[in-house]
Amino acid sequence: MKKNKLVSYCLFTYNQEEYIRESIEGALNQAYSPMEIIISDDCSSDRTVEVIEQTLENYSGPHKIIVNKNQQNLGIGGHFSKVCYTIAKGDYIIILGGDDISYKEHVEQAVSIIEENPTVTMIDFNAEIINKHGVFVKNNDLDFNFKKFTLDDYLDLRKLSHFAPGRILRKSLIDSFEPLLESCQTEDLVLVVRSLLMGGFIRVNKPLLKYRKHDASLSTVEGLSKFSNFTIIAQHLKDSIFLFDKGLIDEKTSIFLLKRISLELKLRDLKFSPSKNYVHAKCKLIYVDLLGYKFQVEKWLKNGGKR
Repeated sequence: MKKNKLVSYCLFTYNQEEYIRESIEGALNQAYSPMEIIISDDCSSDRTVEVIEQTLENYSGPHKIIVNKNQQNLGIGGHFSKVCYTIAKGDYIIILGGDDISYKEHVEQAVSIIEENPTVTMIDFNAEIINKHGVFVKNNDLDFNFKKFTLDDYLDLRKLSHFAPGRILRKSLIDSFEPLLESCQTEDLVLVVRSLLMGGFIRVNKPLLKYRKHDASLSTVEGLSKFSNFTIIAQHLKDSIFLFDKGLIDEKTSIFLLKRISLELKLRDLKFSPSKNYVHAKCKLIYVDLLGYKFQVEKWLKNGGKR
């Protein structure tokens, strides 16, 4: 009989006293085994740690429980690196925020799908959207059921459909790169590009959790606008140069990749900079299109007229 691989279920939390109990209960109720549940708090200033301890007080189930309490706030990059590089021991890693709630079959189905697709390093799923009170808002439906994305999609400026909450990734993806820069303010986009560099990722139109959307969510436009675009791009550049230095990508690919990443910085700055009026907003959209066309023409010429 095939032995199941160990999964590290990583629950990241910061000032989420209102939501963390439900998130932990979702983790404890997982049908999959063996599993280590890592609940890591990034020095919350509210009652989050107290609620974590109360929720776990009487747990006697099959899962191994690890609680990490940072003595100082590490930020997203430092917190992610501490958990995924030094604490997690699983063959697979599942990532959730402290306000999301897994369905009972979340881990079981995620493992099954990633094992059916050995060439990819990460799989993103879907979710039922709830509000801050836990009330259903909508289903996050896609126009496809299953889609693979590769580095070529990124270099050709195709739209990448990714969704961080509840994603599963191979520990080998983590181990293939150095820890995140402490200044990096998101692990989501970093993992997307890293997965593309290491074979690609898959998006599956299967809701495996409840994703809570509220004013403090990082996925809102306001939340995303708070990120430093430069620190995200700096991480992409560092990862690309690291792989080139290791001989894992060739010089031609590296050159296109560095240009694509530089374009990404311009596009993000345009997207999240405020528009003065309607005409200004329209001009920004036109400029974004022109930058994209310019990049594609340069790539086409470098490839000798081949896509």
